Amino acid sequence: MQSSRKVLSTGLGILLILTMSVASYASDRRHGDVENIGNRDITGHIWGIFPNFVSLEKEIQLGQQVANEFEQTAKMVDDPVITAYVDRVAQNIVKHSDAKVPFHVKVVDTDEVNAFAFPGGFFYVNKGLILAADNESELAGVMAHEISHVAARHATARMTKGQILQLAAIPALFVGGYWAQMAIQNGLGLGINLSLLGVTRESEKEADQLGIQYLWNTGYDPNGFVSFFEKLQEEEKAKPGKVAGFFRTHPFTVDRIASAMDEERYLPEHDNYVVDTSEFDRVKARLLAIDNAMKADEASPVDQKKPTLKRRTDTGDDPNSTDPQDQKKKPTLKKAGDPGKDPDKN
Repeated sequence: MQSSRKVLSTGLGILLILTMSVASYASDRRHGDVENIGNRDITGHIWGIFPNFVSLEKEIQLGQQVANEFEQTAKMVDDPVITAYVDRVAQNIVKHSDAKVPFHVKVVDTDEVNAFAFPGGFFYVNKGLILAADNESELAGVMAHEISHVAARHATARMTKGQILQLAAIPALFVGGYWAQMAIQNGLGLGINLSLLGVTRESEKEADQLGIQYLWNTGYDPNGFVSFFEKLQEEEKAKPGKVAGFFRTHPFTVDRIASAMDEERYLPEHDNYVVDTSEFDRVKARLLAIDNAMKADEASPVDQKKPTLKRRTDTGDDPNSTDPQDQKKKPTLKKAGDPGKDPDKN
């Protein structure tokens, strides 16, 4: 009897937590008008008062500047089939989002599991992300999250907040080299500076919500991003450091997972959702084959000038020769009593 009461009490406690979580999310939920996606202004004002100091045109110029600097330090995948596929998936999500800028999409030749977008729509998907995704909805989920950062203008909003707090530095916003200088100082490479991506706890939560909405609006399973995140979390626990870069640029928390799942509950049901496509499977297999071939080439011996050990196998002597001159050249073991043996040296 006492055990039954304990189980009942625990169950009621969990139910109460879930109910409070849903109620809290409902009261804080923004961007609920999903039927108007594409016609919404989701950028709002800084602290509800100030506008974003950077125009869309300037934001594109700043993003281009950083993208140029980044591409000088990174290697891109140049296979046309792979790049065309990734671009097509991204552009389809952009078309079903609130983004107001064109997107330029490229695939980075690195095993790091990640994706990131600079201000103004300069979007990069790492090769490692494609190989880590089990299906197209997981890949699209991460891409939709990054597209949301650009659509909500998180990077320039964050910069505007900083400049408002440091008014003397406002002119720096309008100097084209500012972003590039920041990128260089932080060793941009593949270790992306979070300021350039607009990553804060608040912006990540908003990008989760918008990303799930964009996934749903594009026709994908809206759970794709959350399921991929949970899978990577388990992998990170099993092999610490393997996907650390992803979690550095996507600092996920239990609260964010709960909020993301709550957002899914608010979305109207579709009859069917896209989870995977045969094209994703073909492109992933193609990328894996190219990657394996490149690694095999790197491992194969290419330097013919390396020193080698040569053994002398041909002395020019015929072992069956009866020529006395040849016989003199060969060392022989002589025993006592053999002809020619000096007995005094025995």
